[in-house]
Amino acid sequence: MTLLHIATEEGTVKIVRFFLNSLKGHETILQSLVEATTYYYEETALYLAAAGGYLDVVQCLVKHGADVNVESNFGSALHYAAQRNKWDVVQWLVEHGKANIEATDNYGRAVLHWAAQENKWEVVQWLVEHGKANVEARDIDGRTVLHWAAQKNKWDVVKWLVEHGKANVEATDNYGQTVLHWAAQKNKWDVIKWLVEHGKANVGATDIDGRTVLHWAAQKNKWDVVKWLVEHGKANIEATYNYGQTVLHSAARWGNLDVVQWLVEHGADVNVKSDNGETVLHSAARWGNLDVVQWLVEDRKANVEATNNDGQTVLHWAARGNLDIVQWLVEHKKANVEATDKLGQTVLGWAAQKNKWDVVKWLVEDGKANVEATDNYRMTVLHWAAKYKKWNVVKWLVEHGKANVEATDNYGQTVLHWAARSNLDIVQWLVEHKKANVEATDKLGQTVLGWAAQKNKWDVVKWLVEDGKANVEATDNYRMTVLHWAAKYKKWNVVKWLVEHGKANVEATDNYGQTVLHWAARGNLDIVQWLVKHKKANVEATDNDGQTVLHWAAKEEKWDVVKWLMEHEKANVEATDNDGMTVLHWVAKEKKWDVVKWLWYIALMLMLLTLMARLHYFS
Repeated sequence: MTLLHIATEEGTVKIVRFFLNSLKGHETILQSLVEATTYYYEETALYLAAAGGYLDVVQCLVKHGADVNVESNFGSALHYAAQRNKWDVVQWLVEHGKANIEATDNYGRAVLHWAAQENKWEVVQWLVEHGKANVEARDIDGRTVLHWAAQKNKWDVVKWLVEHGKANVEATDNYGQTVLHWAAQKNKWDVIKWLVEHGKANVGATDIDGRTVLHWAAQKNKWDVVKWLVEHGKANIEATYNYGQTVLHSAARWGNLDVVQWLVEHGADVNVKSDNGETVLHSAARWGNLDVVQWLVEDRKANVEATNNDGQTVLHWAARGNLDIVQWLVEHKKANVEATDKLGQTVLGWAAQKNKWDVVKWLVEDGKANVEATDNYRMTVLHWAAKYKKWNVVKWLVEHGKANVEATDNYGQTVLHWAARSNLDIVQWLVEHKKANVEATDKLGQTVLGWAAQKNKWDVVKWLVEDGKANVEATDNYRMTVLHWAAKYKKWNVVKWLVEHGKANVEATDNYGQTVLHWAARGNLDIVQWLVKHKKANVEATDNDGQTVLHWAAKEEKWDVVKWLMEHEKANVEATDNDGMTVLHWVAKEKKWDVVKWLWYIALMLMLLTLMARLHYFS
């Protein structure tokens, strides 16, 4: 900030005039001083003078060459004056400074937008009638001048814009919200009433989510607006927005008990369901509104055991985060703690998944919830807590809930299998403190280490091998090792670590005789290159069908692998499988003609090079 900025900000015109006059004859210096900006907001002295309403300073700066239309991060000098209600400065800048009245700030707002929110209607009138400002100008959110006047409760401005400026009452912003939507959200009572009664604003207009003005008023707890819209505006109390949410759902979700009570007393259906089957009680419980829950149940007998389309009760939703509602529903209304949804999930299961440790604790200790209950996949609560990395819940369920660490799901997977996919801390604790079986296998013979490798959990793989003493060479039902799986799923870091530190056998074969390289060739050139270059993996190894690594790369259309194997490792293009098929046969069979041509070219080149080498030898 220069001395000129400081003098301008204080409105001391004599000092400003002295600075500027003293630089006469030094036009370059004068211009640079006038155009200098503050470091952070990039404001010139003219901005500060306009914001302060110092008209004489503004006039002096303009006289000495200050650019009226230069813009900072927040618009032009005209914006600064309009935002701060400096009407005389606005008028002078437009009439004498030739300021651009349609210039916009970083939010796309013109001077008229700011005038509508900050000034009297006379200012707006002057800008429109004398400055020819565009009444329908929109900011970056698509909001018009009328939108801003309405939400700032400038009733006189709203009235003038509609009656004299012919502003469009039904104009919508980028979110589909009309002027009336905004007035309702901001509880601008006078504006709402005038827009409906005189502006003929559409009470039933919906935004892009299908919300009516009444939905917004209910959500924002504008009880008097809700009442007036229904009684005088004839707003539809049963209107629904996306997914079938009614006005009552909105009020219940946002905990607006007064609005809920009024809506119900005036005909709103307590048991109405949204498209996904949620009742109003579900909404209230889900979002933690105990007073609404209590009133709906005790006063209106709302059904505590009502289920949504997924079979979830009110208690299922409450258990995801609202202990007070869980306690009240169970203790006072005998809500069923063991209720299951369509996937067999209990209330305790949902609390565990969402890491609601206080709810888990209470359900087990006071609600007597069954820790070993299983869902449709035979997964226990502990399985789910481990799957979703809920460390505190896992620990508490095992230590206090006595949950079975070795319980298996439908696929034979233990809690440790699930933990290995996601969280090292849980794996370590289960093994070190609860002696969880590191070598447990699921129904496909997969070990805990196998799952960690597939999911690229390198830290878990490392710990299981080094500290858990997991068997690197363990095979599943297909005789695939952990290394096979890591290569198959392109887990480059895991492959490298297993070979270098775990001493995994690169040439191990599965039931089909396929090596790790066979699997790597199906998808990852980096792994193929590393295995061949650093571990001397056999490029010509064949599986039970006689197919080489090159065969598999071609069959899976991994042309980068095919190309590298042929060009760098001289893989045998003429090698045949048990059916006498070469790589060229396979590619032709799949009608990959470009590749056929390329392979043929490479084969010819290799033959030519071999021939030349022989000729050279005999010469």
